[in-house]
Formats: sequence, C-alpha cells, structure tokens
Amino acid sequence: MAGFHPKQKGIAMSTLDTTVSMVQKCTEDELQVVQQVIRQFFLNRGPHITTKKQFLEELQISREQHQNGQSQDAGEALAELREKYGL
Repeated sequence: MAGFHPKQKGIAMSTLDTTVSMVQKCTEDELQVVQQVIRQFFLNRGPHITTKKQFLEELQISREQHQNGQSQDAGEALAELREKYGL
C-alpha cells in the first residue's frame, strides 16, 4: 500500500520503523523466508545503469546538501540506528 504508515502511540511510523517492527515479531523460520524474498528481489532487479551526466548531477546535489548541512556522518547514522533498534 503506497503511503501507508501505521501509527505507534499515535505517531506515524517511518517505513524503516514499520519494517523493523514487523520483523521483530517474526519467528526464525519466518525471518529466513523474508531473507530469501529480499535476496531474490536484489538478484532480479538487475544492474542500474547511470550515465556520466546523471552521476555528475547526483554528485552536485550531494555536494550542495553537504554544504547546506543536510548530511550526516555515516558512522554517526549507523550508531543511531544501532542504539534505536538495539543492534
């Protein structure tokens, strides 16, 4: 369902929050099935071809976002996710 975000304690959950919430309720056997489905998804989606022009445009956007403070150190972001989800 596009745009569907369940609520937890009256607050809309992000896609990641919703996914983690569902995964946490799965048994080990169910998790193995989910893992296989996700693996097949990645194998079947094929290579993504990016032209030089597209790459440079995305790089420029990334640089602008960084200059405007719209970025976060990857290590900090991972540490936040680990703490938030108890990983």
